[in-house]
Amino acid sequence: MHAKSFSFSSEDPASSCGAPWLSGSPVRQTNRRTTDLHVHEKGQIFVVESGVMAVMIQNSYWLIGSGQLLWLPPGFVHEARSHGAIAGWSLYIAAERCSSVEHKPFLVDCTRLLMAQVERLSKNAKEAAWQDSFTRLAESFWDEFLSIPRHSASLPFPEDARLKRVAEALSATPSDSRGQQEWADMAGMSLRSFIRHFTADTGMQFSVWRQRLRILNAQERLARRERVTDVAVAVGYESLGAFSAAFRKSAGYSPSAYAQRCRSGATDAM
Repeated sequence: MHAKSFSFSSEDPASSCGAPWLSGSPVRQTNRRTTDLHVHEKGQIFVVESGVMAVMIQNSYWLIGSGQLLWLPPGFVHEARSHGAIAGWSLYIAAERCSSVEHKPFLVDCTRLLMAQVERLSKNAKEAAWQDSFTRLAESFWDEFLSIPRHSASLPFPEDARLKRVAEALSATPSDSRGQQEWADMAGMSLRSFIRHFTADTGMQFSVWRQRLRILNAQERLARRERVTDVAVAVGYESLGAFSAAFRKSAGYSPSAYAQRCRSGATDAM
């Protein structure tokens, strides 16, 4: 995949904006794109209205679906990629404001109020001077953002080079059906050592990690409008029923409902 810059890439509009602590802009695109690895001095909030965006942050993989946002603290090296059409917003938060938020990424299910605030802010955050009404809106948005329950629904990647070989191989081919002994052989470990080290490194059992990887890959494929049956095979499920059950358990939707959600940008009320 060729790297292309786009609205939420290494360009940091906050650096040239006159706004005291917040700036941003809408993200609207129709093609699948990706960014190079980059870092911001400010905090960044990715908000997805429709579509799906994947973000790799150091040793973790995040997938932002419709109606969700990802908080990215200052100083985190990351890259992002979208899958087909995507609509949303990217906000930048001055470093001094970020001290009130924990210094690690997290995912949030947006409320209707937050989505409306973000849309309004993104249209006005580049003004040279804030009016009182805009200042109040920004503060109200920040209060709402800080109060929403957070998730740590990322997929951690192992740091051990031996285990990383396994993770990268599975990332390239999620349908690979080799058993744990064969993966342990690739890592140059005994089966017992492989299982123990993988769990210690990622915080997840290998079988759970592999299934989570498959579902995340399926979500990206569905966002690209691939057929559900094709996606099931591509991520290693011989049975459509087994795939649908696993997908629903992980994502909270059936595969077809998730694909529709990506296209419509539907946001549940909270």
